[in-house]
Amino acid sequence: MRSAAFARVAPIHTPMHESTTAADSFFVHERLSSGRVLVRDRFVDSNEARALAPALEAAFDRHDLLALAVARRVREDGVSAHGTNVVHPKGFHHVARGSPRDAERFDCEVDAADRGVAVIASDAFTKARGEAILDRHTGYGALALLVLSLEIRRIRAGRVIAGASATLEQSNDEAQHADDALESEGFRCPLASAHARSHFGFDLEACDLDVVASKPALSALRWNAPIWGASIGFDKYDERGAYHWNLYQTHENYRRRADTLVAFLRAHLPTNTDDTLPVLDVGAGDALFAGLLARHGMRAIALDPQTQAVADATSVIAAHGLEALVTCVHGDAQSLPLAEASCRAALLLDVIEHLRNPVRALSEIHRVLVPSGVILVATPAWKFAARHDPVYHLDEYREEELVRQLTASGFTVTQRARVKGVYDDLVLLARK
Repeated sequence: MRSAAFARVAPIHTPMHESTTAADSFFVHERLSSGRVLVRDRFVDSNEARALAPALEAAFDRHDLLALAVARRVREDGVSAHGTNVVHPKGFHHVARGSPRDAERFDCEVDAADRGVAVIASDAFTKARGEAILDRHTGYGALALLVLSLEIRRIRAGRVIAGASATLEQSNDEAQHADDALESEGFRCPLASAHARSHFGFDLEACDLDVVASKPALSALRWNAPIWGASIGFDKYDERGAYHWNLYQTHENYRRRADTLVAFLRAHLPTNTDDTLPVLDVGAGDALFAGLLARHGMRAIALDPQTQAVADATSVIAAHGLEALVTCVHGDAQSLPLAEASCRAALLLDVIEHLRNPVRALSEIHRVLVPSGVILVATPAWKFAARHDPVYHLDEYREEELVRQLTASGFTVTQRARVKGVYDDLVLLARK
């Protein structure tokens, strides 16, 4: 690795001996002369970690109630991560991944640290049982720092900050190597993932926010207030009626996109299931896609939480003579009013970006699909410093985040595509 860049701070503290070696554990920690604990993952050179220590320790003078400061990782072509969020609608994801390297100039409060270099307050390290969590025999593997930093939050030992003044530079190869190790020795390691899930009671890779909200012991993890607010009311159907059907009739680009998505699903429907079972369109709105499927002789259920949307859908489906094949239902994606294994496929088109708890919705869809059933997801691709719809979209996804969330919800992603041009959509097809 190249030398680290950091702000002008006090002289470097002389550390005491390292308590573990890189060969012994995924993480190495040592006590600084200040009493705080320096932690690095085994891919970071010890001298580079010690050079970052002053910048990370300086963060304790800038922030009240600080327990952990982590160095952000910067790739040669942009910001690899400014921090890590876990208790989030998108599940585990790196803040600022993909944005310009100079875009994150200020410290950022985050859920957790996952790797790199961190400095931890001595009392927080002790209260969270840092020695035990980082110990290679405990079983957390590459998830150990993630678990430790979340535990610090859970027990209210202090805040977690990604320090903009402490920069750990990595080449693309080095960053990818660290990513791969986190996956293989963390999330994809049965022992490590099971230990972490047992510790907190939810999946660190794809957090069900309702699970966190239901457990008093996890209340301190709900620090990020915007995530826990009520969803914005979706009033477009009150204002515009069955506007998707209108767009389909009047806008060629929209019609081509809709027809392409329907054709994509039809081409990948499971062949070993009962073809009389319906396709579930979750968040169907005015039931355009359910209607397009019905035109191909397929049964469909159009489900939406908005009363006016269901009314519009019922009316327009009847007007097109498709009511024998399309059932319009009022319901919530997070609690589907359907029996287990009752559908052969599901659509989640332009919906997941509106959901407060996507993991619960994906789990529900997984429940109602037959074995080998498929889900087709389309959503606007994330772009730096902007949203496709800043009013109604809660979170927009990178492909890696959407794949991670589908995989953690029990699906296997089999096809990836992209709608470009007027639109910029991620399209993923996954199988139960």
